[in-house]
Amino acid sequence: MGEKMTDKTRQLILFAMKFTKRSKLLAKILGTLYHKYMKHKQYSSEKEISEEFYSRVKKIDFSKFVDISQKPDLNVIIITVDCLRYRNMSFAGNERETTPFVDSMKNIFKAVSTAPWTYPSVSSILTGMYPHNHGAILEGEIKNFDKLQNFKSIRKSVLTLPEILYGLGYSIYFESAIPVATYPFRGRSPFKITYKEHAENVLENLEQWIIKQKNSFFAYVQLGDLHTPLEPPKKFVHYFGKVNYDYHLKNWDFFTPDKWNTEKFHKYREDKLRLYDGTLRYVDTAIERFYSFLENKGLLDSTILIITSDHGEEFWEHKDMDAKYFYNPRGYYGVAHGHNVFNELIEVPIIFDGIITKKGKYTDNYVSSVDIMPTILDLLEINHNLTFDGMNIFNAVKMKKRPILSEAVAYGYEKKALIIDRYKLLYAPDDRVKWLFDLKKDPEEQHPIKDEEITDIFIEKLQKILKKDETRKISDIVRSIQNLNKPL
Repeated sequence: MGEKMTDKTRQLILFAMKFTKRSKLLAKILGTLYHKYMKHKQYSSEKEISEEFYSRVKKIDFSKFVDISQKPDLNVIIITVDCLRYRNMSFAGNERETTPFVDSMKNIFKAVSTAPWTYPSVSSILTGMYPHNHGAILEGEIKNFDKLQNFKSIRKSVLTLPEILYGLGYSIYFESAIPVATYPFRGRSPFKITYKEHAENVLENLEQWIIKQKNSFFAYVQLGDLHTPLEPPKKFVHYFGKVNYDYHLKNWDFFTPDKWNTEKFHKYREDKLRLYDGTLRYVDTAIERFYSFLENKGLLDSTILIITSDHGEEFWEHKDMDAKYFYNPRGYYGVAHGHNVFNELIEVPIIFDGIITKKGKYTDNYVSSVDIMPTILDLLEINHNLTFDGMNIFNAVKMKKRPILSEAVAYGYEKKALIIDRYKLLYAPDDRVKWLFDLKKDPEEQHPIKDEEITDIFIEKLQKILKKDETRKISDIVRSIQNLNKPL
């Protein structure tokens, strides 16, 4: 009965939220209730979450997958900045100085996220696999994030980075200011949620945990400041110029074509980008402060530090194309994330720092989020027989014609992107879209190449990759199950 009541409560809350956009207090209360529901639905307590993880890993014979005689002594920290799009970083050409500290870090890569939203993309970061291989996607012909029953888990035969490093004796930490980042990891990592806490608070929590550690450790944190609602510390609200800071600007507005050809919309968009960039500048200062903590504690020379993002964000760059050609069950277009695979939604940074001695900005060729995990294992010099879609990022960046995928949307029909060198396929057959872009001539993706024969070659390449991966996936499942001492 309790479960039915909470489901009914959820539906009532969502319904009420649609009609309370102008009431700040009521909307905030309803938003809080909704996220409390989500937390209740997914988890009971941090203790239960940890127990479920430790119960699983005790059943795994890690010697079947990695050389457990190795005892790496390097720490690993991944900081994922939710909704951080590549093009808004100052090193990427933003006219505003949004990321002066991150710009100074050792290794900067231009990457493609494996998905335009959190659930599948974080799973890729921590498995080294594309969504169609790790399995954490939304089921159904028409995707809709609100339908929790359609969330699929990471396949049980796939090992996550927290699991592998735990098997090698690491202490594990996972904290997220965005609940969705933790949804795939119940039973796959201990974690805690600090919903929409500022970056400084999340990183301070990590600092306090690090101080207590005696073993090598792995830590993953997801910062939620760039995810709506945008509520940076007061100093950063008007950092890049005065904005009309109200409920609508913190969240989203102007969802439909009938509202776009107005002066009010153009002012709103300008303010929205200023507020986003100001918030990004705040996140940069929080990362700098955490970096100083590592430096002061003498940890930089024994730590692999990675800064990345799970996906980007759209600020109406493709609003007209989105509204004309793509179905979205929400009924609005051109904003936020999860709905498509245009570059503003899937281009993300990957930054490596810490003990790494190499330096450089590797931004001519794309790498992928799936490269993070195999790179970490290489840097730790771990011998293993695991299978990844990714590869060592320092090798990957040299491969100009390597196929890179993004897929597994949260809304509407499935859409996939395949990038090879300067060309990008956007393939959404149920929306009757098969577009090929020349990213060198058309970096804003506004003019698809009108050559169906060439486009079909890229579609065929995509289909071959997916077919090959399906065959490999079945083989890997059989092999992994055979290698487990006990059923998972």
